[in-house]
Amino acid sequence: MRQIITFLGLQAKTTTYSFEGENYKGDVFAEALHQFCQYDSMLVCVTSEAKKKTFPILEKLEDSRIQAVEIPNGETTEEMWETFSFITEKVNENDHVIFDITHGLRSLPFLVFLFAAYLKTAKNVTIEAIYYGAWELGISNNGIAPVVNLSEFVGILDWITATDQFTQTGDAQRLAKLLNPDGKASNITKKAATTLSDVSLATLLCQPLQLASKAQSLESDLLKAQEQLKLTAPPFEMLRQRITDTFGNFIGDFQKDTKKALEAQFRLIIWYQNNNRLIEAMSLAREWLINAVTYRLGLSFTLKLNTREKLIARAISGVEMVSRNALEVEELNEYGRIIYDTWTEKDGLIQLWNALQPVRNGLDHAGHQEGAMSVSKIVKTANEKIKPLLYDLAKTWELEELESCSASNR
Repeated sequence: MRQIITFLGLQAKTTTYSFEGENYKGDVFAEALHQFCQYDSMLVCVTSEAKKKTFPILEKLEDSRIQAVEIPNGETTEEMWETFSFITEKVNENDHVIFDITHGLRSLPFLVFLFAAYLKTAKNVTIEAIYYGAWELGISNNGIAPVVNLSEFVGILDWITATDQFTQTGDAQRLAKLLNPDGKASNITKKAATTLSDVSLATLLCQPLQLASKAQSLESDLLKAQEQLKLTAPPFEMLRQRITDTFGNFIGDFQKDTKKALEAQFRLIIWYQNNNRLIEAMSLAREWLINAVTYRLGLSFTLKLNTREKLIARAISGVEMVSRNALEVEELNEYGRIIYDTWTEKDGLIQLWNALQPVRNGLDHAGHQEGAMSVSKIVKTANEKIKPLLYDLAKTWELEELESCSASNR
């Protein structure tokens, strides 16, 4: 259903409104709106006084689709909330809505933008237009008042919300949709949407190596798209900067610069944890620890299972087992002996591995283990024990660089 929601004040003034090259007269803008707009229902929001003084203009049209909805004067925030409730209750799921903010109290344009944002999210409403009949501009325009559609500015809220979702969760689905809403965007904008989706998927699936690769072209792709979005999304530059500032922190190539890549992965772990993505944070923390120990041992980064698990992971777990007398020192592999015999930070490493393994396993196995840790204990251990130990080792190994990993984020 297509609804018009309009507001009336206490004054009426015969005005000629220009809309899409045609002129329409009305004592109130809703009268002109009635002439050029197709609709199923027109809800006319009026105070008790406006209902007496100006609503009769619309009553004369004798159109059963036009209904008066009495609202309070809006003298307090409580009354404004009443208006919010009255209007949002009148709109149904999946409706198409046209707002008119020409008349009424001056606080109404502000409220209407909130109505629009709320209805889009809560009821999947399509905001077709937010019209303002600028009758005061008619004075300098031969008495013809232009009709301005402000609905484009509601879209700013969509960009802000989608960007916030991406930078806090890694989910860029809504942002990519805004860049390429109908699948018919230019190649440049479509490329930016694709890059966003690739970065998003790598983030959501905790694939830091692919994330680091895909994020390398993110800034340049968004910069190119920005040129085409200047007229339709002016705030995009600021949002683009926020995106690239966040995901640019996670770029690093282990083959070219292992230290830089380890720092990038460490920042990603902290980003996951600070945004309550504990499954990803703990899964990556284990892999990062293996990578960092490999680097500390002076070995090259590798994805070979025999090296990562059978040599490095076994060396770490072996030292931890020795600490609780579950293994003899002589049974350690060569790298375990190096750690045990020469590393002053081995106690921190043992504590971290001892805390990390059960949390990571509990999360990755979705609690399907006998005696699985409770959710509250998982969160407490991750935040109060694992995170500080990670910071300490990263600092010891000089793998903590940017402000995003400062003590304020602990």
